[in-house]
Amino acid sequence: MIGVIGAGAMGAAMTVQLARAGHSVHLLATEFDGAFVDAYRAGENHPSLGVAFPDGLTMVEQDGWDEVLPKAEVLVLAVATAGLVPTVRAIAKQTPGDCIWAVATKGWDEESLMPATGVVANELGDSKRVVAIVGPSIAKEIATGVPTAVVCASSSPQSAATVAELFDSPHFRTYTSSDVVGVEVGAIMKNVVAIGVGMCDGLADEFGVEAMTNAKAFVFSRGLVEMARMARALGGKAETILGLAGAGDLFVTALAGRNGKFGRLLGEGLTPAQALDKMQTTVEGYANARAAAALADKYDLELPVVDVIAKVIHYGLSPREAIERLVSASVEEEL
Repeated sequence: MIGVIGAGAMGAAMTVQLARAGHSVHLLATEFDGAFVDAYRAGENHPSLGVAFPDGLTMVEQDGWDEVLPKAEVLVLAVATAGLVPTVRAIAKQTPGDCIWAVATKGWDEESLMPATGVVANELGDSKRVVAIVGPSIAKEIATGVPTAVVCASSSPQSAATVAELFDSPHFRTYTSSDVVGVEVGAIMKNVVAIGVGMCDGLADEFGVEAMTNAKAFVFSRGLVEMARMARALGGKAETILGLAGAGDLFVTALAGRNGKFGRLLGEGLTPAQALDKMQTTVEGYANARAAAALADKYDLELPVVDVIAKVIHYGLSPREAIERLVSASVEEEL
């Protein structure tokens, strides 16, 4: 049995792709997925994606999880970072010992500073059954069949290949990687850097210009350097940041993702609280910025882009001052 936990935008998009690849899928709805369950029952499109629920899908509400979890061969986790530990802790003992856990959740746990796959592996006591699914993948585009490519990373080549083969289809390319640290650093930190790129867009009126293209390129490229520094410090490969999980994911998130939009709203003058209220959705970079700054302190890393974004979001620094701090720094070697 293939199961996807979380019926929100990404969980449903993953379900659509698995069905497109020829699999029957059980979509396990959480307590927060009532609107999606109602739409499914009514035969309506998914409220966030605007597409029909696929044939071959079985929607399972929480009171029915006990019946399907013992049969799980692969479980895809698509819940918010904050819900990861309680979800895995609640169900791990009900799943078979050889079940593979594919983690689409991206983020660092703010208390332990562990990435999503680390949190899951810690709960299971086994990292070889855990696979990170990362890369430039806007949920609605996955669901509508836009050509997309992702990376499946695991300490077990067999587990990575199993998940990659499940998702692979003509319009959905999958790669594998053994650099779990590198791909997760890219997948998480891109949310933070994308906020900074978005802030540049939002500041255009304040600077009296039509576009802030130069500034966006500056924050984008320096953000990639900082992502590479973090990857290397945590034991990953800097070059992984040049791939789908780093540059690719940052590009799409800054251009069309929630974190880029959040940054634009900040640049336009909204406070973080006002921007979150206006968006009415999870903005992963909001929490990730504080965790990234904490990791920079822990490993004595110089990450000025991360530093100013964290200060804008959590400590009241203005977006304009943040960008001006970055460009007014003293002369140094680029790399």
